[in-house]
Amino acid sequence: MIPLDSVHHNVLYTVGFTFSFGGAKPAVAAAPAPAPAPAPVVPDSDKDGVPDNVDKCPDTPSGCPVDKDGCPLDSDSDGVIDCKDKCPGTPIGVRVDEEGCPLKEKKPEIIEKGRTTLNVLFDFDKAVIKDNYSKDIEDLADLMKKYPDQLKNITIEGHTDSVGSAEYNKKLSQRRADAVKAYLIEKGGIDPTRINAIGYGEERPVASNATKEGRQKNRRVEAESVEYIIKK
Repeated sequence: MIPLDSVHHNVLYTVGFTFSFGGAKPAVAAAPAPAPAPAPVVPDSDKDGVPDNVDKCPDTPSGCPVDKDGCPLDSDSDGVIDCKDKCPGTPIGVRVDEEGCPLKEKKPEIIEKGRTTLNVLFDFDKAVIKDNYSKDIEDLADLMKKYPDQLKNITIEGHTDSVGSAEYNKKLSQRRADAVKAYLIEKGGIDPTRINAIGYGEERPVASNATKEGRQKNRRVEAESVEYIIKK
């Protein structure tokens, strides 16, 4: 306590007050959120624009247009991708080569008044048509259907080598001719009235019966038409 006497009469007593103006005290700013981690980069090994993780054809040749799955386009559905197809627009079902172009198959044609040897060779003493010898018969059936007026009737001729008796070979050759005729009818769809079958036995060889190779050639079947026949 300060005494209020004459010695201290010049003392000034004050009371101070402090006020804050301008509203509440500002909040401290929050620290910025950390930046998100960059997304992992998925490689595109074949550079077709489709990432490897969804690319169903990861080895697409460079420059080939692809679909959403990363597979090369094959617009004409011939099995050859567009970037390698040299014959785009091939009709559906047409067989093509490795460049996408239709196969140029050699077709048999017909000429006037002739005969042809069908590539149907038989095992010794057999009249069974083996699977690998059916193509020429099928070609003949196709021609008979395509040219019904020119190939109205044909004769199937059976032949043998000279092993065995002439009488037996005659019967064997007839069975061979009948086998081809049956194939034309049953599998080729040809009217039976358009086909005649004759066995000539060993009478008309085309090679020497003294060799194994010659005898094989003589065990054959030929097709003959009065008007037209196949030329291969």
